[in-house]
Amino acid sequence: MNIEKVIANNQGSTVLFLGRIANFTEEELSNFLEAQGMKYANKYTGQEVALTVLSTMMTPLEDDISYTLYDAKIPEARLEEFEAYYTKYIKPNTLMMSLKLSNDQERLKRQLKNESFSDEVYLKLFKIYDWGGDGVYDNDDNRDMTIAFVKRFYHPDGFRDPAMVYSPITLSSIARDTNSSEVIKAMLSMPNHEIKQSRKEDMRPKNIREIVALNEHISPEDIRYLLSFNNERINTFLASNSAITLKEQEHILVSANRDTKLMLTQNSSLDDKIFRELLLGDEDIVKSLLTFQKITKERLEAIFEAKLSEEVLAHLGENHFIEEVVEHLMFINKTLDYKLASNIQLKSELLEKLYKKYANELIVPLSSNPNLSEEYIREFYNLNDKEVILNLASNPTTPKEILKELCERDEHELNRALAVNLSVELFYLEVFALDSELIQLMTKNKTYLASINSAQVGMRSDDRY
Repeated sequence: MNIEKVIANNQGSTVLFLGRIANFTEEELSNFLEAQGMKYANKYTGQEVALTVLSTMMTPLEDDISYTLYDAKIPEARLEEFEAYYTKYIKPNTLMMSLKLSNDQERLKRQLKNESFSDEVYLKLFKIYDWGGDGVYDNDDNRDMTIAFVKRFYHPDGFRDPAMVYSPITLSSIARDTNSSEVIKAMLSMPNHEIKQSRKEDMRPKNIREIVALNEHISPEDIRYLLSFNNERINTFLASNSAITLKEQEHILVSANRDTKLMLTQNSSLDDKIFRELLLGDEDIVKSLLTFQKITKERLEAIFEAKLSEEVLAHLGENHFIEEVVEHLMFINKTLDYKLASNIQLKSELLEKLYKKYANELIVPLSSNPNLSEEYIREFYNLNDKEVILNLASNPTTPKEILKELCERDEHELNRALAVNLSVELFYLEVFALDSELIQLMTKNKTYLASINSAQVGMRSDDRY
């Protein structure tokens, strides 16, 4: 539908709106159409109609009229199409200035429901909305503005349930997952929404500011804004954020409690200077440091100089950022080698070296490693060891025919392991989905999620739309 062409070819005629129009007033539509050389109407009285604009919320009478005009070959457009056409003529800077000078919150609320604005314009408008001192869900207006925000920016990586936009937890998802610093800035302009939790979990964020503090796409300006609160919990979550600079890491470390130091150990941009300071911390902090930090040759040298116990040193085996030093870690001690056997940073040739040295002692951790060669997977499978079989059931490189055999056993414990394996055939995953416990595990299975999401594409409530 080319609305612009219809209007250009029917000057002086009428545009008929059927159904509820929420985002523009009659006066706004009349003035706009008059400027385009057209007339506005929301009732059909037999007048000459050049275009019918249909809302999805029509009365039975309006629905009948729409079909009558459709049969008469009167062009029709969805309300969303007309809003997009109208929005092209709105000058964002003029609109912003008008809203700021008039403080017309009613008009602002209507504009914030207009999905045709670009994200850039929408976010500028959103930041001047007046929440009235209430929470984001505390009254109808605030709730409407929050839901409109969520509809625009909630893009879950996984199962997309349309009803989720009405759930308070979606704000948390946006704050955690958005890659837009402008969306983050807009969220910091909102009331600081508290997240209800079923039990006390001190190391989990409990409000929007704390969640945003974890998002690596936060701008330097907003990092400084969060630090200005001088809030211990906010600083704790900021500590793990790779976006913070050395100066900010040092600032946080000065007054850091144990939890904050633990979060610093998980910061992927941790400075070497801070790494060495934390290496002098208590055992739990050092364990976390060795588990989550990228280990370079220089850092490994500092670790060896610290003369750590075998138990603490073994945490290097769980670290997935040891590419640079992985061969230097092998055969230091048996405890570390056991951990390394399941580490995805070890390629098949290194896994083979471990197996040749320890033989069956390392079969259990080796069987969980997706880099294990097919030859060894088949060899381990034939041992029929229960723990090894469970590992192979969840291992994505286990051959298809073995996975099929395991699925056919239909044993619940085995099915739990198979349900998370993206290499399991979709047929079996769909069978697992009938089990309420297994489908919970499958929320992270990309094969199953891809199938669910593709099934939702193209669903419509009216063929005309």
